[in-house]
Amino acid sequence: MVDANLLAQVAVAFVVCSLIGLPSYRIHVVSLSGLLSGYVMGIGVILFGGWGAFFVIFMFFVLSGATTKFHYDKKKKKGVAEAKGGARGYKNVFGNGLLALFMIMGWWHYGSAVFLAGYMGAAASATADTAGGEIGRLSKSDPYLITTLKRVPTGTEGAVSVLGKSAEVVICIFLGLVALAGGMTQESLPWWNLLLVTGVGGFVGATVDSYLGATLETSKAWFGNNHTNFLCTVAGAATSMALYLAL
Repeated sequence: MVDANLLAQVAVAFVVCSLIGLPSYRIHVVSLSGLLSGYVMGIGVILFGGWGAFFVIFMFFVLSGATTKFHYDKKKKKGVAEAKGGARGYKNVFGNGLLALFMIMGWWHYGSAVFLAGYMGAAASATADTAGGEIGRLSKSDPYLITTLKRVPTGTEGAVSVLGKSAEVVICIFLGLVALAGGMTQESLPWWNLLLVTGVGGFVGATVDSYLGATLETSKAWFGNNHTNFLCTVAGAATSMALYLAL
């Protein structure tokens, strides 16, 4: 027999995701495939992680969409705007969010805060990389290539700027505060620990993304942006988990 409580949770999660996703689809923040994959991500996170975890991944969606649309025409003139008006598809959604979903499922199954730390690291990495990168493209000066620290044109894979990296730090701290407000602390993961693993994991993951963009993404035909995004979240989650275990 199907659990009535579970069905109610799924129904509520579906409604909430619809209230967020459908308007976003109409204003071209996500494509149809991005909308459908967003349902998978959103409902999964709500069921396995609760509303606190959902608010974190929701902020990834909000900040990524908002920063992509922010001064979009200016970025388009510079030739560095996202294609299709910035609408994100399923590859982008899963590349940025699949590991976070697995982490929150691990936390639900095992109850260990190390998976919660991994979730925060993965989510912060994806958010900092995407939103921080969009802000960084608005920098008035040319960015630096992360592997050589030489000036390169805006939009170059692996390019970083002071504006973009500063935005990444602020975004990671903000996500940690969102997690605190959502009650995601535990006895083994107090508030200061949660902020630390989120901030450090997110920043490291976003930095690894830039490095991969400057190396594998530009030299290997089979290695694309979605591979970079996924490995960015792997680096962020691994860093946060290792830091949690070390504290």
